[in-house]
Formats: sequence, C-alpha cells, structure tokens
Amino acid sequence: MDSITIHWAAYPRQFPSPTPVQNTGYLPAKTTWIDLAFPSCNFSLILSGAGEFHRKGVRHEVLAPCVITQWPGEHVHYGPSQGSAWEEFYLIYGPEHMAAFRRMGTVNTSRPVWPIRNLDEVRLQVDKLCTLMKSPEPEAEVDRVDRACERLVLETLLGPGRTDDSVVEKIIRELKEDLAQPWDFGAVARHHGMSASTLRRRWFETTGESPGRFLLNLRIRQACRLLAETRLSIGEIAAQTGFDDAMYFSRRFRIETRSTPSDYRRRNASGMH
Repeated sequence: MDSITIHWAAYPRQFPSPTPVQNTGYLPAKTTWIDLAFPSCNFSLILSGAGEFHRKGVRHEVLAPCVITQWPGEHVHYGPSQGSAWEEFYLIYGPEHMAAFRRMGTVNTSRPVWPIRNLDEVRLQVDKLCTLMKSPEPEAEVDRVDRACERLVLETLLGPGRTDDSVVEKIIRELKEDLAQPWDFGAVARHHGMSASTLRRRWFETTGESPGRFLLNLRIRQACRLLAETRLSIGEIAAQTGFDDAMYFSRRFRIETRSTPSDYRRRNASGMH
C-alpha cells in the first residue's frame, strides 16, 4: 500500500464527535526522524519495525507493534533504527481536544509509549481507515472517519484481554485468585527473579498503573460485585477483598467510589430484596 495523507479538518461534520480528527496518514516505510515540538495531539501507531522515541530527556525503545504519542508543546525526537524503516499510521488532533482525551482516558502523559496487544484488530481498523481515506468524496466519509479513529485508539488500549504469559500477566492472575492475601510486591518481584523497581517499571508499562494501585482497584471492583451480588456482611466482604479492618475498608471504599458500602448495596442490589 502506498503512502497516503488526508486533511479532514476542512470538512463539516453532520454528527460531530467530541474529538474530530484533523489529519490521518499511512506511511508503509518511514525512514526519516522527527525532531520538533508538535502543536497538536498525535497518536502514531508503529505497526512494524523498531527505533527510538526521546521525550523529556528519556529514551524509550520503540518495538512494533506499539503506539507513540506526542502532546502539544512537548519536544520529541524519534524515528526508526539506523538504516531501516518502520510502518506507521498516525492520527493528528487539534490541541483543544486534549481535555476531552483526558476525560476519555486515552491520554496518559506519563506513558508516552504503549504496546499494541491486539494487532489483528488494529490492522483491521487501519485497513478500514485507509479505504475511507481513498474515497473520491472524503467529505461524505468524515463522520465515519472520526468514529473509526476513536475505535482505532481504543483497540490499541484494550487489547485482546490478558492472555499472554508475561510475568506481569501471571502475577495479575495470581492476584485475582487470592485478593485476601496481604501481597508484598517486593517479595513477589524476588520470587520472579527481578528487583522491585524492575517489577514496578514493567507493571506500569503493561497496565499504566503501579502494582499497589492496580491491586486496590481489583479489590474495590470485587467488593462492588460482592455488595451487589451477595448478602455477605460488610466485614466478610472486607476480609475477602484483603482489608483486615472493616472500618478502614468502608473509608477506603468511600474514597474510591464516593459511596459507602451500604449505599452502594442499596442502589445496586435491588433484585435481592
């Protein structure tokens, strides 16, 4: 497939998206490096190849398939490995949409590079977009393009589910099987032959969260299910989800959900009464 770039901002939308795309482009064999500060919000999907991405003095390895991001005013320096090329599909949005991306959860400025875990689905969406980009009447396709771009970014974040056998994925499965255990991630790291700092880094690269925050979210979600689906007492639910103290569980639950456990059960377990 040949290179193709389309500017969509000029076309009016019949059904406006909260994040209308400005430009889309496909580069089957990019060899050049970028060295500048973009004024826009960009998602660059690296579908094949390898290289580097430098941001705020930090070097990130780029190993396809992955996404690299560029945010307004941030100087970045990136490109394929010397003497090689990578395959890229990019989306460019106006800087005014940064707040919308944050609300949608598709922007995490502390994680500028993330892996694509569902390449087949991502390629399917890229193929659909490339077909729309070749339309002789692009103004008739712009609303479809906006939604297709949203779906494309979402697929890079969702992936196919946690099915691979990486160390982090194995530990996550262990956490889910025994949320009541007082997990010590330093001991977990040693058990898997790595330092605590290495585990934290790999965990963040995989999930976008620290191990502790990830575990807390798991426990709160399970507590929500138990409150809605069972008649277990608050103390029993606290114990099953790793909280030794029911009062602390109630305080933590309220902080995380803005609801007390009793109120959450009252609103969500009506079928049990």
